[in-house]
Order: sequence, then C-alpha cells, then structure tokens
Amino acid sequence: MTRHEMIMTRSLKSISPVSPRTMLLRPGVRFFSMLIDSDTTSIIGRALLSALLAAIILPLGGCGASSPKVQVAAISPTDVNGKQQAAIQSLTVGSGTYLDTTLTNDRGLLGADWTVSCGSALPPGTPLPPGQTVDTSCGYFTPAHTSSAPVPLYASSANGIVTYYTAPSSPPKAGTVTLYASATADHSQFAALTLVIQGLPISVAIVASTPAPFTLAPSGTMSLAGTLSNDYTVGGGYLNWSLACRSSDCGSLNSTKSASGASVTYIAPAATPAGNTVTVTATSVTDPSVSNSIIITIA
Repeated sequence: MTRHEMIMTRSLKSISPVSPRTMLLRPGVRFFSMLIDSDTTSIIGRALLSALLAAIILPLGGCGASSPKVQVAAISPTDVNGKQQAAIQSLTVGSGTYLDTTLTNDRGLLGADWTVSCGSALPPGTPLPPGQTVDTSCGYFTPAHTSSAPVPLYASSANGIVTYYTAPSSPPKAGTVTLYASATADHSQFAALTLVIQGLPISVAIVASTPAPFTLAPSGTMSLAGTLSNDYTVGGGYLNWSLACRSSDCGSLNSTKSASGASVTYIAPAATPAGNTVTVTATSVTDPSVSNSIIITIA
C-alpha cells in the first residue's frame, strides 16, 4: 500500500473524554478529543480535525447569555434630600421641582443625562439669546447629569444624585413639556415625564398722568397707560378700552385698543355727565374676564 493510500484509509484510533491536561473551553463543559495516528500532520488529517473541533466548539460559543441592557426607572419628584414626593402633573411658569431616577444594570455607573423638549424649543442651529448657554424655552435642569438614585443611606447630601427642573418663564406651545432621563451608557434607554406648564393669572394695571383722585374739567384730557402682567402673548398682549357713565356723552378716547404699556388719551365730555363721574375700563384681549377701571370726576 502506498503512503497516499495509507493516509486516505487511516481511521480514528479512539474518541475519549477530555483528560485533565486538555484545555477546557468553558468550565463544566465536557467535550471529546480525537486521537489520530501519526499521519495527523497530513493535510487530510488536519482538515478532519478542524471540522470536528468546529462542530463542537462553535455551538458552545453561543451558550452564554448577553449582558442585560441598562434600565431607567420612572422619573420621580423628590425633595432636596432625595426623599420621594407625591407625583405631579403640572407646574407653574418659573417654578420647579427636584427629580430623580434609578438605573439598574448600569455596569459602568455612568448615571443619567437629563433633557427636555416642547413645542417652543429653538430649531437646531438657532443662536441662543445673549447671556444664555442653553435653550431655556422648555425649561432647564441643574445639573443636567446625575448619578443613579436612590440616595445612599451613608450620603450626607443628594447633590449629584437628584436634579432640579425649572419650568420656562412662559407656557410653551401646546402648554406641555416632556422631561427625559436617558442612561448615559445607552441613550436608547430612557424614562419620560410630561408636565403641563400653567401660566400665572393675568392682571391689568392702569397708570394715569395725574395722581388720584382723578379729576378733569369738561373737555379736559388725561393720559392713561394700561399694563398687563402674565400675558404671555407675543408682544405682551393688548387691552380694549371702554367708557361708562349715566349720560349719553361720557367723553372719548383717542384709541380703544392699545398694547400693554402703551398710552391712550381720554377727553372729558364738554358737559358734566349725570353723577359727575366717568368710569374708564381696560380689558385684557387675551382673557376678557380680566379688567381694571378708574373713576374720573368731571367738574
């Protein structure tokens, strides 16, 4: 028999369990080794050995479970020390609340990043107003990155574990903001909390060019400025002006509508009205239920 025939017809001598001297691929896993005769160094022998080892080893490589993803718990209101508070659904403009979240499987202890979105956010690339380093149209966080909560019992402060969210100074478009706590290790893992941002009540003030009590002679004039507070309309809002008295002629106004802070001029009637008084009223255009009035004596 030629050498090539011997190589082609050789057989496996035996298959036996791995001995202690054999390298184990995984603790506790048993596999079989192949003992081949002296011709193992041949091309065919090496190919056969490689195929058998691949059939055993490759399936074993997928036996281990992948590492669990980091998880972000629901965002919770807290006090300054990290003690949980009652759930909230809204905030008033300019007010704020402490917040925290707990991360699990955060193997690198990287913590959470805090962001906020709303309909009033500046489009990407828009320059910030002078003096601002972040867009505050939807509010902002201090700090914008925290470690995972809860606060450890041994900690003397919740600094760096809780964040403080400050609502915007005016209600955003659609009236809501959405707060996000995203795992720093994987931003696809996050918790979200949507809040209604409520404005403060609108109020109207009237400032006259003369001090109270207000008195005018017939046909006399007086400058009146109406100012709105907490009207979040672009430009500060507008006022409608009206007159009332017990006579048909109560005088006149040079304009019946003005922007907040702008002045109108009142002209007294040529004849003293019944009761000698005229009531001048400024009413919010945004909220017609809100107004203010002054009484002018015509004498």
